[in-house]
Amino acid sequence: MDNGAFQIVYDVVVRGKRMPLDGDVLAECIEVASKNKVLLHFLRALDIRSDIRLREEARYRRFLGNLSVVVDALEGLDYVFIKLRKPAIYVPADIDVLAARNRVPEAVSRLMRRGFSVEVAEPYCVTMVRGSTIVDLYVYPTLGGMIYLDVGKLLEYGVFAEFDGVEIPVLETYAEALITIAHALYKERIYTLNDYMTVRAWFSTKTIKLAEELNCLDAVEETIIIHRLVEEQRLALPYRISFAKWLGLLGYKILRDGLARATLSNLPKTLKDRRFGKLILSKVVRDTY
Repeated sequence: MDNGAFQIVYDVVVRGKRMPLDGDVLAECIEVASKNKVLLHFLRALDIRSDIRLREEARYRRFLGNLSVVVDALEGLDYVFIKLRKPAIYVPADIDVLAARNRVPEAVSRLMRRGFSVEVAEPYCVTMVRGSTIVDLYVYPTLGGMIYLDVGKLLEYGVFAEFDGVEIPVLETYAEALITIAHALYKERIYTLNDYMTVRAWFSTKTIKLAEELNCLDAVEETIIIHRLVEEQRLALPYRISFAKWLGLLGYKILRDGLARATLSNLPKTLKDRRFGKLILSKVVRDTY
């Protein structure tokens, strides 16, 4: 990762600086912003007029249209959107929904009536697709079938908020900060500038208290280190956590979290799935997600 290009992107999207960019420097910054899941934010902040800006804006409009369809379909059900509302403007790869277990069958049925079909059905997540749109209906977030965060009680922290003109149910910001940390460190093994901006804006003492309750203080502590290194300009994002550190975080989680420990037995079953093998390989070699 080019630390110079990252610092420019950081200054633009985090500090709100405006600067003229063109040629190879702009191209490098666009690549860095894309890998960090802040591309649209970066392009808008500098008012870049280009084909890539037009494509991103078109993708964002399609995403908003699909989000409206999902909101209408799930009206009245007990659910919240997660990993969606962020301080950064970006185009999510999919739409993630955390739903009460007893409401998932109804949610699946309603989405099917809107043209979605079931792509993958797992014990804790149902993935549905309609064209290029992906909706993940979670009961719990998992890594290879192992639950890494007991989000059942998080539904208690649901609120309604406006998302680009669409009223949606989401988590309180401090709870969303914890979801961001857990997802990046336990599941993806990669920390992006998008993650950084979310945690920087929404992390609070309530996040720490929730982390204590859900046995993921180790992930919070690692995140604090990452933030300090970024702010000291000693680390460029996206940051791929070392394999040893990742295994240590998971080991700490399994040791202290009864739910993770109870579902650890799902891992051998998942290993037989070719998709999981590809997932593990990608976690070893990729530099973004």
